[in-house]
Amino acid sequence: MTGRSDEVLSFGSFELIPSRRILLENDKPVGIRSRAFDILCLLVESSGQILSKDELLARAWPSTFVAEANVRVQINELRRVLGDGRHGRRYIVNLPNRGYSFIETVHRRPSPSSGAPAPAVYRGGLGPPPAWPGRIIGRDRSIHALAKLIQQRRIVTVVGTGGVGKTTLVLSVIAQMREGADRPPWQKIIFVDLASLSEGHAVPGAFASALGVVLAGGDPLSSIVHYLREEACLLVIDNCEHVIDPVVDIVEAILLQAPNVFILATSREPLRVADEWVYRLQPLAAPPVTPTLSLDEALAYPAAALFVERVCARSGSMALGDRDGRFVAEICRRLDGIPLALELAAGRFEAFGARGLAVVLDNVFAVLSRGERKALPRQQTLHATLDWSFNLLTARERTLLRRLAIFSNRFTLAFALAVAAWDELSAADVTEGIADLVSQSLISTAPATEDPCFILLETTRAYAREKLAAAPCAVEVAGRHARLCLDLLAEVDRPADAGRAADEQSLLPDVRAALNWAFSPNGDPECGVSLTVAAIPLWLRLSLVSECRERVEEALARHGGDEDSGDEIVLKLQTARGWSLMYNAGTARETGDVWKAAHGLAEELDDNDYRLRSLWGLWAGHMKSAAFEMALDSAFQFKSAARQSADPDDVAIGDRLIGTSLHFLGDQPGARHHIEQMLDRYPAPGHRSHIARYQVAPRIAALMTLSRVLWLQGYAGAATDTADASLAEARSLDHRLSLCYTLAQSACPIALLNGDFERAERLIEELFEETARHRLDIWHIYAQAYRGHLQFLQGEPERGLPLMQHAVDELRSARFMQHHAAFALGLVEALMSTGQSNAANALLDEQLSYLAPGSSLWVAPEILRLKGEMALRLGDQVSGETLLDESLILARETGQVGWHIRSCLQSSAAPDDRLRAVRQIVPRALLGQFEGELAEAKRHP
Repeated sequence: MTGRSDEVLSFGSFELIPSRRILLENDKPVGIRSRAFDILCLLVESSGQILSKDELLARAWPSTFVAEANVRVQINELRRVLGDGRHGRRYIVNLPNRGYSFIETVHRRPSPSSGAPAPAVYRGGLGPPPAWPGRIIGRDRSIHALAKLIQQRRIVTVVGTGGVGKTTLVLSVIAQMREGADRPPWQKIIFVDLASLSEGHAVPGAFASALGVVLAGGDPLSSIVHYLREEACLLVIDNCEHVIDPVVDIVEAILLQAPNVFILATSREPLRVADEWVYRLQPLAAPPVTPTLSLDEALAYPAAALFVERVCARSGSMALGDRDGRFVAEICRRLDGIPLALELAAGRFEAFGARGLAVVLDNVFAVLSRGERKALPRQQTLHATLDWSFNLLTARERTLLRRLAIFSNRFTLAFALAVAAWDELSAADVTEGIADLVSQSLISTAPATEDPCFILLETTRAYAREKLAAAPCAVEVAGRHARLCLDLLAEVDRPADAGRAADEQSLLPDVRAALNWAFSPNGDPECGVSLTVAAIPLWLRLSLVSECRERVEEALARHGGDEDSGDEIVLKLQTARGWSLMYNAGTARETGDVWKAAHGLAEELDDNDYRLRSLWGLWAGHMKSAAFEMALDSAFQFKSAARQSADPDDVAIGDRLIGTSLHFLGDQPGARHHIEQMLDRYPAPGHRSHIARYQVAPRIAALMTLSRVLWLQGYAGAATDTADASLAEARSLDHRLSLCYTLAQSACPIALLNGDFERAERLIEELFEETARHRLDIWHIYAQAYRGHLQFLQGEPERGLPLMQHAVDELRSARFMQHHAAFALGLVEALMSTGQSNAANALLDEQLSYLAPGSSLWVAPEILRLKGEMALRLGDQVSGETLLDESLILARETGQVGWHIRSCLQSSAAPDDRLRAVRQIVPRALLGQFEGELAEAKRHP
């Protein structure tokens, strides 16, 4: 140490007293763990100096070898404790490759005398007073709130599920009151621990032992109350739930006859005495599970901070890295942020690591089977803790909890009645039982917009499901649950606004569980097929492409119907299969045959709804293959069938298909007419049911195409604005497939064409992350191509070329040719810039071979331009100039001003000549924009 042990070190609103191992903030004690305290002392005593990691390690872990990463964990802990970084306050800075320094001014003064005595803690004949557990992570607000409550209320009961940390919280509050400057209105704290009792008749003896009262016969309750009548104390009663009736008798007598006694109790359910104030302790907040979550981001959540701290304390070294953040988050969420479960999981970290532990927690009770040797038996495993709670229930409550465990997510009272109210449980039993289970912290209330909702914690659900699996009623409960899901899914395919999206998302876990049961050996395959058909709109609206395909293929195998059998179920399953095959690189080529079979079935059954769906599928398949004339035919067939539809908006969707086909055929005025006609007629934001029927939200798809048309017509700014409108609608609907659609086909390419690299980079990374998360293979290839093209444009062709080449090859292999030409031309430019003329020329010849009627005329001027430039590079002046002229003529004839402008601006002609060429075709309103660009070209030729 550099300072004196009896000094008080003051900085900001804090006072540090090393000799007493106390940290105060505004005269209130702050909980801090031992090693973090040691490091803080060294940093504060050496303020202004730079301390290496080795110096900090030596102070906190003397004579013990641990990894340097432990220092980072403790520094993060200190920063949280001190509020470092909040409201502009900075205390500890990290100097890369040098160490850490405490930068706040530190004042030193002698330590004062101890002052007024703190209230003593007694536990009579049951042993020494309970020890303060040290700083508990994530409970600062609870400690502060509870410390205030118990000075204002005669009786406060801390209620929470097993293992949530009720006792630890109470001990921390007691420690704060003993160390704090503001003394409570009592002279002593009496602690009564009932955990070790097994019979209610032993409760008076436990109270008497804690109070030091001898029960010499007669009425023990009178002796206890007589002793407390003149006392001014806080009576802490820990673990009341298993002996709650005798505890209530004693508490009521004390409240009535001992006016200066305050009571703080812990229990898994309220005591239900007069004037009781219930403080419900919730589990620790857990981080979200996202693929990009870093360990430091996870540590901002108390559940993760507790788990990591316990891992470090147990292993003596820090074996976690930034990439483990998402696995730590998964562990915390699977264990519901329950501190006991997190402590037990930390004890298994060395065996499995973060990734392995996140996986094996599927069998949560087998993994969390060993705790502290000194803990009570019911606290040594999570299973024992839940056994303790389960055994306290009545027989009907146990039956109800088992049946409710079938739910994988939140449920309403109506859902519970549908599944659980039969046989020995009446509707009244279920209603009252849920209220009792909520009171006993075995069921939680869940946020809901309308009807009250309930949910089981993951650990409680896993335990109760074990009990359900062993019960005779298991099959009946699962069947009732599956039929309930079937009824709920019937609502999903009806027109609804975006507000239903959250309810649809919450239904998904139960649908998955019902399907797993239905197709299991003890399940009901027929019910499973019906469930699959009913769930298709749900999967489509939630953009769950791969899941839809896997479930539909399983249902087709179980149903056994032939694809040509005229079976309505087969029609629905095949239609969904065709949709789900489209975005996987390995299956996209199969879609044509699937859509043809679906269309044939729809015609056979004369089902106009599925006729429209299958025609849309055929149109999409032709678009995918770049057979745009055939796509246009399918679009007109769709619009004709749409006139027979009960939904008048289907006709507008037909205009969208026609407009999109014309856009790729190079007819931009015709495309714009049909798209704008569709947008004028179609409601905003439209039906969510149309998302399920036509893959993406129709308005978003129309805006996407319109943005491309506008760019080709020379309106670059309007194209960007329209792409932004499409993105905004996709985000407002929270439909990931629609979002990826407009990112992939509108926002990203337009940003690249406009040379807005900052915007392009942001949008490309969003597309990359979304398509990876939702396993949308084709659009993930698009994201790779855009990333490579951007790198090329930013002067890094060696990084961008492999990505672009891979994308072009993959799209060709999958026969996904709709935008293949655009990606190929980007690759041609990159190859030309790196001197790979032969490869560039071969790729251009391939693209030229596609320029037949019904092909990609929308991009033909660019193909001709690049072919002309290649000819000039190779010394063929005549062919080069001819091809460049053909490019300009075709751009002018098709009204694709964007390519004309691009050709003029990128040509080698003098700026004045380029300006004259632009004036021949560019709309007058846009001339100013391009004259400015050409003026810049004059200054920097």
